Amino acid sequence: MKRFAAAAVTTAALLSVSVADAGSAAAEPDSHPLDRLVALVADRLDTADTVAAVKWAASVREGTEPVIDDPAREARIYETMARLGAERGLPEPWVRQVFAGQIEANKIVQRGLVERWRAGLAVAPVPATDLAGVRPVIDRANVEIVEQLAAHRAELSTPGCATDLAGSVLDTMPARNGDAVYRVALVRASFGLCATPS
Repeated sequence: MKRFAAAAVTTAALLSVSVADAGSAAAEPDSHPLDRLVALVADRLDTADTVAAVKWAASVREGTEPVIDDPAREARIYETMARLGAERGLPEPWVRQVFAGQIEANKIVQRGLVERWRAGLAVAPVPATDLAGVRPVIDRANVEIVEQLAAHRAELSTPGCATDLAGSVLDTMPARNGDAVYRVALVRASFGLCATPS
């Protein structure tokens, strides 16, 4: 748990100091061993815009409040990824920790967008697909994230994981959504990637 928290603190500190420089410089591919994993996390997070737009459109159509939480869907993700991780020798608590971060980060972006649309600070886009269309994208990212956890378990289990992870997050940000809420969500999605001691 201490390493889990340390990753968040380290990443947030580096972001506050370095994000301006990172935004003005092109990221160098593969400069950190965890870059691919963080890129997949960012890819998964990119789906939050579409998910939020779909939920918002449904709420407008039905005259209800947007429902961000989906306990049944979340439970299926946890169970499926835990099984996939077990097949690769990954501890179930770690896999669940990782996907708790992914799910909560996605909801951070969704809630941020819904609040903006509700307040009239932005206009919600018309979604190009529905949840059935975007969920396969999320599912593929989930599988690839587990594959990367298995491939880089050694790096993710070292005391230096938090620092390496922060470097990869900073490398990833310039090519991604520059919105502050998205950046906070990316940190949330990333800091749980470091394995806690078993």
